[in-house]
Amino acid sequence: MQKLIVVAFTALCMVGAGSLALADETMKGEMDAMKSDVKAEKESMKADVKAKKEEIKGKMKAKRHAMKDKMKAKKEEVKAQGDAVKAQGQEMKASGQAAGQEMKAAGQEAAGAAKDAAGALGAIGAGNK
Repeated sequence: MQKLIVVAFTALCMVGAGSLALADETMKGEMDAMKSDVKAEKESMKADVKAKKEEIKGKMKAKRHAMKDKMKAKKEEVKAQGDAVKAQGQEMKASGQAAGQEMKAAGQEAAGAAKDAAGALGAIGAGNK
């Protein structure tokens, strides 16, 4: 009977050790599968983040180019307005100079007429004496 108990105990120990080894292998397999899933998900997230960064970078580049084009157009518009004002100023200067010369000529004519009138008055005044 003692032999039977020893044999049963030995069989139980062997079955228990075998089941522990089998459970350990199953756990390792599940852990490896879970690690590979986490790693694949992490790689997928990295790819998504990289794609999103590239998309944002492209949008910012397009926005920057649009702003540059807008600034360039505004600069050209201001330059055209400046040129128009400059041309208008030159026209005003030219007409002002022409008016000044006309006034000078008119002034000289008036001065000449005044001299003639004074000379005539002087001659009349001299004739009255």
